[in-house]
Amino acid sequence: MSDVKNLNFIFSSCRKISRAYTDFLTVGLKDYDLTPNEIVVLSSLESVSTASDIAHDFEVSKALVSRSVASLKEKGLIKVSISEVDKREQKLMLTEEGRHLAIIIDDLNEDFARAAFSSLQDNEKRVLMAIIKIVAANVAE
Repeated sequence: MSDVKNLNFIFSSCRKISRAYTDFLTVGLKDYDLTPNEIVVLSSLESVSTASDIAHDFEVSKALVSRSVASLKEKGLIKVSISEVDKREQKLMLTEEGRHLAIIIDDLNEDFARAAFSSLQDNEKRVLMAIIKIVAANVAE
């Protein structure tokens, strides 16, 4: 297989995995009327607490995160307060319903991962993770 064919296979596979993951979450959360970006915001609030952190960690624009935050606030899934450290920054917190949805998203992520990696041994998963981290770091430069 030529290098071009290998690259086409890699990039095509990445798109297929991403599409399958998005579709899986969309179907699993069909009753909640959430966009993919809203799902990212909800699922990230257990580890970060500001819109800037979400934009940075998930490499999406602050404007996109802001729109998702406004929508999630309107839906009663998050609460927003002004940071005491930096008055320009909003602190985000899950409401009780938002926490419930975050747990559902975590469960769906585990289900997707279990299916996607079902035929991999633990050492193969570690190698795959290491390779993905290297590739992600390379494209982030």
